[in-house]
Amino acid sequence: MDYQYYDEESDYIDVDDADEDVDMEDDDPSPFRQREEDYYAEDGIQLPDGYLESLRSCAQPSLLQVVQYVAPMLMVCLGCRILCSVHAARRKLQPGEATSSGSSSIPLHLIHLASGLMLLYLISSHRLGLILLLSGVGYVLLQLVRLGRRGAAILACVTIGSQFIYELLIWRQRSDWSQLRGIQMVVNMKLISLGFDLTDLGATKSRSIRVPNPLVYLGYIYSPATCCLGPWVSFATYLDSLVPRSRWVVTLRRLIPNLVLCVIALVVSNCIAPFLGEVFATMSHFLGMYFEAMSVRSSHYFVSFIVQALLVACDQGTENESPLMGPLVTQPWRIEWPRSISSLVRSWNVPMHEWLKRYVYGPWKQEGGSSKARTILAVLCTYLVSSLLHGMDLRIYLVLISLAIFGEGEVLLRRHLSSVLDACLSANRCQGRDRCRYTNCPSKRNWLSFRSFLIRLANLGFTVLTIFHLAYLGVVLLGESLESGEGNESFLDHWQRAGYLSHYIGVGTFVLYLFIS
Repeated sequence: MDYQYYDEESDYIDVDDADEDVDMEDDDPSPFRQREEDYYAEDGIQLPDGYLESLRSCAQPSLLQVVQYVAPMLMVCLGCRILCSVHAARRKLQPGEATSSGSSSIPLHLIHLASGLMLLYLISSHRLGLILLLSGVGYVLLQLVRLGRRGAAILACVTIGSQFIYELLIWRQRSDWSQLRGIQMVVNMKLISLGFDLTDLGATKSRSIRVPNPLVYLGYIYSPATCCLGPWVSFATYLDSLVPRSRWVVTLRRLIPNLVLCVIALVVSNCIAPFLGEVFATMSHFLGMYFEAMSVRSSHYFVSFIVQALLVACDQGTENESPLMGPLVTQPWRIEWPRSISSLVRSWNVPMHEWLKRYVYGPWKQEGGSSKARTILAVLCTYLVSSLLHGMDLRIYLVLISLAIFGEGEVLLRRHLSSVLDACLSANRCQGRDRCRYTNCPSKRNWLSFRSFLIRLANLGFTVLTIFHLAYLGVVLLGESLESGEGNESFLDHWQRAGYLSHYIGVGTFVLYLFIS
């Protein structure tokens, strides 16, 4: 998803000019930019002068803006849940009993629609009419599913293509298109998934396809928990969540961790990561890239935890849920310490990965069987569709296509090594002692055995390599554009200074696999 939805005109940092504790250079607005010699002492690295004051001046506005940004959305979602609970109690509806056609569930769809429109009005009031117009066009296109599976494929192509038309002909020069693009991206994903689900349902039950009425459709599209920041949820999951299921105690227990992690992620993104990037850049170019990319990753975690909090507040379920956090959108612990590139990609945006797997990768692979060439083609098509959904952003294309090449090469190589060495070296995690089919599996051997040590060391090496790819590719998304300007270096400068090493390693992985297979 495109997660640059919050106001980018403010960088959440407001440092008074009268702050004499922070020694800033005239040509650099960052409160953490210190003279290079201030970072070092004879015995190593130490904090620069005025660091704590700079951190406080950065963190306080960030926390204030979190409250101003998140509180209205939480209130709307909680209000939607209360109204749905009251209606379900009056009609004695149980969770999972609401349908798209029952008269008793019509008020539930109306509540979701009204709440979603209220939330969109608070965020982008002057563009609400355009958002409704685009959704109306989507409902007209949804009628193509009456043509069957081919009609759903046409719907997907037209929907993705229309997003480029909006950006090229209407809002390319508008500063607010980045926010509208994210909203429209979620709408497109819901529309495409609804089209394919309806055709599958019609084929399974051997009856004509029944398109939901406009109210049900708009209730699904503009459900308050997902209409602004995402994530994608299936139409069936939306119907199952119309009647709240969880108790309020469970909701509160899940809501607090998400809000706390949201604040931590924002402080890391805006305050800590930029400082660490400047400090370690003088020591190592890789460390500088890593901490600069950490700012991008933390920004993604910030929005993801907001989304998880909204899902919990509205009691909206997803395909993947955690007993502690509720619906999972991202898994930072598997991103910061990944086993492989493919596991990193799966954990970055769990709902979108499920959408791509279900509606792009799965159909492409089924049509061509299990041949390696068809699998590679399905992977490339999956990453291409993901890139197109993000709109016209060349940086996204470069990152995702690179991930496709690097990830598939790593999967093929590690799969071959696992088969040849009969060891648990594959890109996916070991299934455990009872389910692992390899003889040389650490879970089957003593922790101190030499073979277990070698296997863990090899997997550690792949993890470190994945972290390098993560820093190398993530730093691309830090800037606003691809061009170099005054005081703004191009992302290509980072890649040039790294000698394009990540790309050489990614291509070399494919070559090594072809050589030994």
